[in-house]
Amino acid sequence: MGDNRILIIGAGLTGLALACGLRVRGVEPVLVERAPIITEAGWAIGLGPRHLVALDRIGHADRSDWPLQRQGARLWFDGHGTLLHVLEETGLLIIGRSELQLALLDPVRDLVRTGVTPVAVVDHGDRVEVDFDDGTHGTFDAVIGADGIDSWTRRHILHGPDASYAGCAVVRFHLPNTDNLTVMSRVDVDDAALVYFVMNASKTLHVVVILPGEENNRRDFTLAELARLFPTVEGPSRTIVTAMQGNPLHYYANINQAIVEHWVSNRIGLIGDAAHAMSPLLGQGAGVGFEDAALLAELLTLPHMPTPLALQNYERIRKPLAHAVQAESHALTTNILRRPTTP
Repeated sequence: MGDNRILIIGAGLTGLALACGLRVRGVEPVLVERAPIITEAGWAIGLGPRHLVALDRIGHADRSDWPLQRQGARLWFDGHGTLLHVLEETGLLIIGRSELQLALLDPVRDLVRTGVTPVAVVDHGDRVEVDFDDGTHGTFDAVIGADGIDSWTRRHILHGPDASYAGCAVVRFHLPNTDNLTVMSRVDVDDAALVYFVMNASKTLHVVVILPGEENNRRDFTLAELARLFPTVEGPSRTIVTAMQGNPLHYYANINQAIVEHWVSNRIGLIGDAAHAMSPLLGQGAGVGFEDAALLAELLTLPHMPTPLALQNYERIRKPLAHAVQAESHALTTNILRRPTTP
């Protein structure tokens, strides 16, 4: 087995996934998280077949107790209820982000140090020295930045770029599935789109209002005001537009991405959103991070595999694949109101 004193910075989905993959191969990483508690917003994650294979590889083949929801067909309407496109069921499974994080955290909880973040990382060639903000110090064979879209590791250690605006904002909220919907639906109007999908054992709708335009566009709108963007909607989204008039709890976010050319420098590497933060509109970001984690865990634990070479191989294989998904996600975001061919 190669070098195995490994520091993971960030206990989000990808950092936890990497920790799981290392532990099942006999390596006990150190995982630090700057937040005082491990928590995620309860927004939805889509997992496709490749992502499920990656979860198998990191030791999560048994998902029988995960609250996974199989997504039905996806129907795409215009603002007057005319059906524009049908995408048949593709095996996509939906799970809440917070539930997914807890499932990944459970087998590695004892490895996580919360409320701690690095303040200095120095790669000496044969080892990496790290100082933490709680006054402690550590020596590691590898340091992996899994610290998300605004990655400190990417910006301050590998001197990579800041995240940049992708041309679209979103407003997200949850509603009870009072109509017992089983299919996902999307409605397009001239300058916005409304998407929902079903989760939580069909009890909950995860709803997203998509707002192309300048950064922070319509940030000051209430949900009731956003509902007025869809005045003629018919079909399954009509109940949602009506519910928006009551201003349920919601969250606004600009969609950002980070295009990173260099993921690795000797014994320091990036993974997940730190390496390839992408628009969530394609629903692939978390799954691509799981694929990163599966391969990197395997490479870092191979016999007689030097850590720098393991990281180089990881970047060489994963970067083209992740960049392709990132480009597809960006194209979808910048062309969000492009109409499909009418069936």
